[in-house]
Amino acid sequence: MAKKTVEKASPFVPVEEQPYQVPENWCWVIIGKITDIIGGGTPPSGMATYYEGGTIPWITPADLSDYNEVYISRGKKMITELGLEKSSAKMLPTGTVCLSSRAPIGYVAIAKNQLSTNQGFKSFLPSKCYLPQYLYWYLKGNKELLESKASGTTFLELSGKKAAQLPFPIAPLPEQKRIVDRIESLFAKLDEAKEKVQAALGSFETRKAAVLQSAFNGHLTENWRHNNGISISTWDKTTIGNISVLITKGASPKWQGVSYTTDKSQTLFITSENVREGYLDLEKEKYLDNKINEIQARSVLCYGDVLLNIVGASIGRSAIFDRHQLANTNLAVCIIRLKDGIENRFISYFLNSPFAQYFYSDKKVEVARANISLGDIKLMPISLPTKDEQFEIVRLLDAFFDKEAEAKAQAEAALKSIDAMKKSILAKAFRGELGTNHPEDESAEELLKRTLA
Repeated sequence: MAKKTVEKASPFVPVEEQPYQVPENWCWVIIGKITDIIGGGTPPSGMATYYEGGTIPWITPADLSDYNEVYISRGKKMITELGLEKSSAKMLPTGTVCLSSRAPIGYVAIAKNQLSTNQGFKSFLPSKCYLPQYLYWYLKGNKELLESKASGTTFLELSGKKAAQLPFPIAPLPEQKRIVDRIESLFAKLDEAKEKVQAALGSFETRKAAVLQSAFNGHLTENWRHNNGISISTWDKTTIGNISVLITKGASPKWQGVSYTTDKSQTLFITSENVREGYLDLEKEKYLDNKINEIQARSVLCYGDVLLNIVGASIGRSAIFDRHQLANTNLAVCIIRLKDGIENRFISYFLNSPFAQYFYSDKKVEVARANISLGDIKLMPISLPTKDEQFEIVRLLDAFFDKEAEAKAQAEAALKSIDAMKKSILAKAFRGELGTNHPEDESAEELLKRTLA
């Protein structure tokens, strides 16, 4: 790349400070030298005359959370002319590239019309040197660069001074248009693929509910019963209480005067956070002094106990305690210890099924935190097949969920791959590696000299 002569007021980035090499007919500029960067402001919230009946669009970083469009026309709030006048908010022209500069840094959108922003933005006014979409995609792909220039103790903020010093690779205008078109074309295909993957992931819950419904109304093993000469009339209508030898719960360690410990030779403490749908999540293990087991002897866990969350937002999640380890629980986790001849995984699957979820919804009491009583758990109705059929239902459900877990893992990997491809496309775009560059275009340096003259 030809070395540029850098003067004090030059817009060009010195060669030794350029982040990476770009095509010969491109150039690196200091963005604050080719456009104005405007901050925003917030009219005092207590003044109704600054907001009521307002006609001026006013956006905050929160308006760009989960916002995936390139252009934005307004946020949740509008302000009045007086609100604009009495604050540091500015009216920004159409085509302004609005960048959130704090909480968080890196949301980007282009003003579809005149609008204003709060102080959480640094907005880049239109320039003859770049297309708004070209700057949009550059900023979109450089969140790490933006954050590296930020400072702050409570939260990071990109100042106007730092934003003005950002290095920006300028391509010739026709090439900028080709780059934008190529990015948007490739992203459209990737977004289409992403929607299909997300739809597949979204249908997992529907498929799960359907197979569990089928398992506990007898349809799943209909052929099995036929082949074994068994009638569904063999299913025993009973209750969880009738098939259990113990239904209890733990207590709060604080109430019992028991301290937490880092000593893993002591008692593993299971809470509702650990009890997921069908498995225990013990990534964050907690331990208590062993004296909890003297105080709360009834809630000492045994291998194979069925656990059920009965308090809070996770009501109805069930899993098996499958650890050969001394453990106890808190009051949000119900312990169900089954009689001999009852398959514990069959019961856990049932407790996660739509039948049980309907029961929880009907019985839960909304106080400070929603909860289900142990008495209600004991009275929960269940149709119990023979032990052989219980095993067959568990086998079929295991096979289904293993297959679903594999499909889900593949879908999640595909989503990560799509995001990685987008990052790669943006990285290549601003290095001139998308195969769109035309050497015969007017060079970016000539463009800058002409437009900034």
